[in-house]
Amino acid sequence: MRADKRYDRPLAAAVDNWFSRCYLIVMAAVLVWVAIDTLFVPHADASMAGVWPFFLTAPTSLLLLAVPGLDGWGLLAGMAVAAVVNATLLGLLVRALAPSGRGNGSGAGLRPSGR
Repeated sequence: MRADKRYDRPLAAAVDNWFSRCYLIVMAAVLVWVAIDTLFVPHADASMAGVWPFFLTAPTSLLLLAVPGLDGWGLLAGMAVAAVVNATLLGLLVRALAPSGRGNGSGAGLRPSGR
């Protein structure tokens, strides 16, 4: 039995379903917002905008805290990588829960099975 062609691509799980795509769109918007806030908005005190990417990419982003000497742009790039990893894991979860016609899971929780 041959597997579906779209699952042969690397990181296909990150973009082949709406859950992962929406997650990546939200993460891209948050990362752009943080970059704009950091570069162009003057603050009298520290801005809390930088914590939102950590919240949205946890637990993968917590691994970035173990990297010594990572500057702001390195953290931003690390957040983008963490978002892709999380989107891939989310896509794999969606595949596992998809109805039997679209994946190899039972389909529990996503759509009615029609029985």
